Amino acid sequence: MRIFLIALTALCLAVSGCTGTPIAAPTSTATLMPTVTPTLISTPIPLPALTLEEGDFYFSIDGQQSLMFSRNVAGYETSQYYQLLDLTSTGGSKFVRIQLDSFGMGYSNTGEVNEAWATKWEDVFEKAALNGIYVMPTFSAWYDWNNGNGYSTWKSNPLNAVKGGPVASPAELFQKDSATQILWLQWMQTLVERWQGRRNILAWEVFSEVNLASGSTETTGIDFVNTAAALIRSTDPGRPVTASIADCPPGSGACYWPDFYKKANIDFVEMHPYPPSAQLDRTIISEARQSLARYGRPVLIGESGLSAATPDSSDGKATVAENAQRGIRHAIWAAVVSGAMNGRALWWEDGVAIYFPALNLPFIQTYADADLQASNFVRGVDFSGFKPLTSASSSGVWGAAVGNEKTVLGWYRDAACEPPDWNLKSNISKQTVTLSVTGTAVNWQVDFYDTRTGTDILSSTMVTRNGDKVTVTLPDFTDDIAFKMYAQK
Repeated sequence: MRIFLIALTALCLAVSGCTGTPIAAPTSTATLMPTVTPTLISTPIPLPALTLEEGDFYFSIDGQQSLMFSRNVAGYETSQYYQLLDLTSTGGSKFVRIQLDSFGMGYSNTGEVNEAWATKWEDVFEKAALNGIYVMPTFSAWYDWNNGNGYSTWKSNPLNAVKGGPVASPAELFQKDSATQILWLQWMQTLVERWQGRRNILAWEVFSEVNLASGSTETTGIDFVNTAAALIRSTDPGRPVTASIADCPPGSGACYWPDFYKKANIDFVEMHPYPPSAQLDRTIISEARQSLARYGRPVLIGESGLSAATPDSSDGKATVAENAQRGIRHAIWAAVVSGAMNGRALWWEDGVAIYFPALNLPFIQTYADADLQASNFVRGVDFSGFKPLTSASSSGVWGAAVGNEKTVLGWYRDAACEPPDWNLKSNISKQTVTLSVTGTAVNWQVDFYDTRTGTDILSSTMVTRNGDKVTVTLPDFTDDIAFKMYAQK
């Protein structure tokens, strides 16, 4: 979750914003949305078998490595989650990331699981399962353990001494074998034991953006995550475990943890791109490829957005700009060719806008099927062995490609279509892309796809390898175009 933190203003501006629930809970959710009756699925949607095998860089769906789409859903009440899960079903997303503290922190001031809280989440998990959707629960986030002067829920943390709990400082959570750490880990393990039998738990996320919690350091943060991950695996072996840090570039201060993903014993890396430039598509491609090269692990886009700032602020205006939907659509397609294991994973557009009365559900509904076209495009594609490809393009287009020695996926757009306006040229013509491809296939068939459907083939051509390079001449298009290349025997 992302918001500017007053105590960390300079830092957050440097790192494209810190994360957190955007606004304090109102006294009544009636101002946010009307009371709704949960939609009941008369015929449950089958859950595909979803696994992450050792050495793979993509999840497998029913045994085939596939690129998935995901969302961040949010709300104060189960009814809000029901609505967002129904919207998720209208697009191509297969799983949702859920911050468990949305219903409160889930424990008493002596560390026991709050039964009413747990039951509400179980209702949400069941609703997701009926919709054929997996969930990735996140046990806690930085703002629950941050005692700064800006956005922080530490004062309402049941374990806080001022609330009758035993903890004097958030830093105690990160002190190895401290009473606080042991208490929190016992609570976490109790939930894993309770929920491990649910088929639609995709993975466990120990902590969101641990580098923004008060008193944490890279060393103690890594140790905390590794201790929690080991405990989860002993309780629920075989299910993936992850944790995340906020994107903090070199020179941004104490939250820059360059060794975290090298030393954290987790199954995949998370990235949380919120570029100050609002160039989300470019950032996704560059950060995913950097992370793959640096860490050699699968990369998940945990959350993302055109801006880290709240949509009702001057710094967050990119999120609600006139052509912001174009920027979001480009980011979704960029994820397809980035090398990341998923796409979409939006913050405001997927769910957190539910907290803003001026946006709420109508804003989220405008993005309900934003991933559908890209999902159509990748359906049935075997991503086994897919890696980011080196490419160069003529000046009028920008994009990227991924693939292996048999199949290549490419996506390119009008190079001038950039924020804050995302204006388009009427026609992009006579542009070329040169790709470095693996294998020995000389001839390749190229099918060009309409990105407005992800299924319609606009035209096809044959191209020939020259050394390790294949040059593709793009047909005329407006906005963007995608293609699939197949090696010919």
